[in-house]
Amino acid sequence: MKTLLRHSQPFGAIVMIMCGFAVAYGMDHSRTPVVHIRALPPRNVAPGTVSLRVSTHIAAPVVKIAWDFQGDGTIDAEGADLYSEVVTFSQAGHFRPRVIVTDQKGERHEGLVNVTIDDPAGLQAILNERWKGMWMALSHGDIDKAVMFVASNQRERMRHDWTVLGDQLEEMSKLFAGPLELTDGQGYRVVAKSANPLPMGNVQLPLEVQFVWERDNQWFIKGYWKQTEREE
Repeated sequence: MKTLLRHSQPFGAIVMIMCGFAVAYGMDHSRTPVVHIRALPPRNVAPGTVSLRVSTHIAAPVVKIAWDFQGDGTIDAEGADLYSEVVTFSQAGHFRPRVIVTDQKGERHEGLVNVTIDDPAGLQAILNERWKGMWMALSHGDIDKAVMFVASNQRERMRHDWTVLGDQLEEMSKLFAGPLELTDGQGYRVVAKSANPLPMGNVQLPLEVQFVWERDNQWFIKGYWKQTEREE
C-alpha cells in the first residue's frame, strides 16, 4: 500500500566538507559525490510517520531531487528543493527509501536508508513475552536467567537489586508480571505501560516499562518505574 501522507519541507543542502592542514592535506576535489539520507525515527509502528532528510556533497549545483519513499521503484515526489520529506507508512514492513539527486551536469547520485515499520499488536506481543519471561525466571529465583532479558548496561544493577530482594521475588512477580500495553513505539527505545495499575491498598501504581533494541536484534528491558496514583 502506498504512503498516506507526505509533507514537503524545503531545507538547504547540508554540504559535508572535509579539510585538514593545508600543507599536509588541502582540499580533495576528487572525492566521490556523496548523497546521504537520515531517517527519524528509523523505526516506528504502523501507521508510522518518518522524517527523511537528504544531505549532499556534490560539486555541481543540485537541480532536482526525486524520492522513492518505499524503495519500490516508483517516484513519489520530485522537485528542486525537496531536501526533507515527512512520510506516513500505512503498513508494517521493512522499507528502503531511495533518493535520486540530479546535478546541473545531468549526473544522477543515489542514496538509500533502511526504515522498519512494526505491526503494533505484534510488537506489543513481543514486549509482553520478554516482560513475562523475566518475571517467570524471577519467580523461580533464577536471577541469572532473568538478567538475560535486561539491557546489557543495566544487568549488573538489576542483578544486585534482585539479589538483595531475595525471597521477595516470588511475590513481586505475582504483582508485576501483568500484561503491558504499548504507548510509544517510535525508534529503538519504546515504552509500554501496565494494562491495569498495580493494587497497593488504597493506592494504585501505574507501571511504565522501557525497552531498548540491542545489537543482537532483540528487545531488552531498560527499566521499569511506578508512579503513585490515588483511586478516585
